[in-house]
Amino acid sequence: MKLLVTGSSGLIGSEVCMHFSELEWEIHGIDNDQRAVFFGPQGDTRWN
Repeated sequence: MKLLVTGSSGLIGSEVCMHFSELEWEIHGIDNDQRAVFFGPQGDTRWN
């Protein structure tokens, strides 16, 4: 199965990705990383 997750680096999106990854789904995630704009370097989620 395939899955597209918007907001994949956020709290809920990253958990969704991890859950379906364990089920061996093919996951494509996108995220605009607006947390870095609002909260600065501490809010950056590019690592995720």
